[in-house]
Amino acid sequence: MNELLENTFNFVLSKWYYTSAFFFVFFSILYFLGTFITETIVQYKTKNASLRQIVFAQKPGQRAKEIKNSLVSIFVFSLQAIFFQYLFSIGVFKVRFDNNWNCLWEIPLLFLWNEIHFYAVHWLLHRPWFFRNVHKVHHWSKEPTAYSIFSFHWIESFLLGTVIFFPLFFHDFQVYSILSLPVMSLVINLLGHCNHEIPSDKPSTSFSKYTFRHSMHHKWGRGNFGFMLGIFDKIFNTQVSDNKH
Repeated sequence: MNELLENTFNFVLSKWYYTSAFFFVFFSILYFLGTFITETIVQYKTKNASLRQIVFAQKPGQRAKEIKNSLVSIFVFSLQAIFFQYLFSIGVFKVRFDNNWNCLWEIPLLFLWNEIHFYAVHWLLHRPWFFRNVHKVHHWSKEPTAYSIFSFHWIESFLLGTVIFFPLFFHDFQVYSILSLPVMSLVINLLGHCNHEIPSDKPSTSFSKYTFRHSMHHKWGRGNFGFMLGIFDKIFNTQVSDNKH
């Protein structure tokens, strides 16, 4: 299995246009499959009252606009992959195909890095110029949906797409760990934007309320800059207060 994966990986990264095309298809499949599964589960669970909707503010034609913006973002990700291919071809980035057990610590490390990177970029995007000219595209969706996960201005897509580059400058990650990052990020993104939650009286600061926290972020357009973890909002005092339920 590892040998097949290594040969496939080396083929995809052998030419910049192979790499770009592969990642466009890869992210497109993740996006449309992920949104379909999420919407199906949400609709089913909402009917039997297992989930409740958080924010009601969907706009006419919102889904079509979110899909259009998301395809632009996926195209940006595929262009960034060319730089990844170049650094791989000159030996700056190296990918390990042995020591699968390294995934046990590499994946949690990438998860934590993803949270830190997202908080930092998200905080930056809420500075006045970036919010007015860039992040407003994402915040056009007052009611977040599964389809809004990649609904970004191209600059925001580029900034968020840099998440994989920094760790690879410092460590040769196992291939499964690298592939886990986009999948992990997408799943967290879908859960954060699905705008439905299990009915609960827990405070918004609890871990299980991160979907609620992000829905409040879309509703109020400020605070709750964290992705899945609320710890960074707590540390830097960027939480949206509970009285905004």
